[in-house]
Amino acid sequence: MPDFHRKPNRLTPASYRGRRSYFLTLCTDERRALFTEGAIVKELLAVLDGTCALHLFRVYAYCFMPDHLHLILNGENDSCDLTRLIQAFKSLAARDARKLGITNLWQKGFYDHVLRDTNSTDAGARYVFMNPVRAGLVRRAEEWPYSGSFVFPWPNIPVVRKPFVPPWKSKMAS
Repeated sequence: MPDFHRKPNRLTPASYRGRRSYFLTLCTDERRALFTEGAIVKELLAVLDGTCALHLFRVYAYCFMPDHLHLILNGENDSCDLTRLIQAFKSLAARDARKLGITNLWQKGFYDHVLRDTNSTDAGARYVFMNPVRAGLVRRAEEWPYSGSFVFPWPNIPVVRKPFVPPWKSKMAS
């Protein structure tokens, strides 16, 4: 039988450290629609706030969709470690979700993209906020109750000079 090696789906560890901005997607286990009620979202926002503060990350944008969470996070200093942050957040969020009767909260791993500049961070935020509109859940991004920012007043969407295209979509167009 041939010996298959799976290509690693992570960048080098150094790519997840320091003053960087990241676009992340964390999916619920089996893509279950768990983020449809305010109680769980409120609980997880508190966990996100505390965990990011402890690990020195700012939540530039977030959007809880029914079966996944989009985040744009900014590392605030050279010692920031995204992998440690996500590991801590997912663990604490799962613990608190169990208190609300939700087991097996997260799918293993997460999807990530390192954002290169302020323009891509702002465009990424707009992409995050427009996700409920694209999914047909609301007509305007401002109507979705489960998105926002810990950095700027929401629903004031940053000015975007160039549209954000997630890397997995740009590869499909090629």
